[in-house]
Amino acid sequence: MPEDALCSIFEVRSDRAGMRLDRWLSLELTRLTRSRAQEIVSHFAFTAQGIALGPSHRVRVGEVIALYRPRWEEPPAPREIGLLYIDDHMIAVDKPAGLPVHPSAKFHHNTLTSVLTERFPDERVVLAHRIDRETSGVILLARSREAERRLKQDFAERKIQKTYYALVHGVVAQDHQTIDAPMCLHGGDIGVKMVVRPVTRGGMQSVTRVDVLERLEGFTLVAAHPETGRQHQIRVHLAYVGHPLVGDKLYAHGDEMFLACLEGPADEERMKKLLLDRHALHAASVSLTHPIEKNPLSISAPLPPDLRAFCDEHRAMTSTDSRNGDTQTS
Repeated sequence: MPEDALCSIFEVRSDRAGMRLDRWLSLELTRLTRSRAQEIVSHFAFTAQGIALGPSHRVRVGEVIALYRPRWEEPPAPREIGLLYIDDHMIAVDKPAGLPVHPSAKFHHNTLTSVLTERFPDERVVLAHRIDRETSGVILLARSREAERRLKQDFAERKIQKTYYALVHGVVAQDHQTIDAPMCLHGGDIGVKMVVRPVTRGGMQSVTRVDVLERLEGFTLVAAHPETGRQHQIRVHLAYVGHPLVGDKLYAHGDEMFLACLEGPADEERMKKLLLDRHALHAASVSLTHPIEKNPLSISAPLPPDLRAFCDEHRAMTSTDSRNGDTQTS
C-alpha cells in the first residue's frame, strides 16, 4: 500500500446489509460504476482488522470497511460551514452547496466529515443524516452515542420534519398539492437515477407535500415537505408534475446533460440551459424533539446567496413587466 494512500472508513447501514461489496461500494461512492467499484475493492478494501476483501464479500450491518486509495487531486469545494445550533448533545450546521457530505470517487479532503474533524478535533461528531453534494442547508450531528442512536431512530421513524426550499421551472398553479407517486431506481446506465413507477412494478411509496412560496417570472419558489425519504425524492416528484428544479443536471434536461456534466464543469452552452451551476434545492429547516432533553426544537438555515440572487433577478423582471403592463393599459 502506498505510504500516502488515503483511508476512508465506512459503516454498513442496515438497509444495505447482505449486498455484495462491489454493489455496496457503488452506492456509497455515488456516480461510481459497478466495474470501477469491482476494481477498487479488488485492490483496496479491507476489514477493520486489515484483512483484504473481494468484490463478492457480503457486507453485514454495522460492519466497518476500510478503503485505501492512492492520493488524487480533488476538485475544489467550499469548506466554510455555518454553525446553526450547538449544545452538549448535538450540533446543527449549514452546509454550503458543492461540499459533499462523505468521501466519494472524487472527494476525500473536501468533504463535510473532513471539515468537522478539523473543527471538532477532540471529539466524535457523527452525522445523523445526509443531503446531496449540490444541496445546501441544515444537517444534524450527534456528539454522543445516545444522541446518535436517538436521532437516527427518529429520522428512520419519520419523527423529524424536514422542509426544503426549491426553485423550479414554470409557474406552479396550485398553492398547495400533495404528490403521491411511488419511486424506485431506474435501472439504466445511470445507477443513481430514480424514476416514478407503480408499486406493482417495484415502486416504493413516496409522498411529498408542496406549498408555493412565491411566483416569479417563469419560475416558482416552493416549500417541499417530504413525508417519505426516497433518494432524490423532491427532485423526481417536482419533475414528474412538470416543474423540475432549476440547475438539475439529472432530472431537468435528460441523461445527455448529466453525462456531459460528469466530464467536467458545464460550459457556456450548457449553463444557458441550467441557469445555475447546482440544483436549486435548500434544506431550509428541521423540526424535532431534542434527543436527550426532549424539548421541541426548530432549526433553520437562511436561503443561500445564489438562490436569493436568482429570486431577486426574476422578481425584478416580474415587477418591470408589471409596470410596463400598467403603463400600456393606461
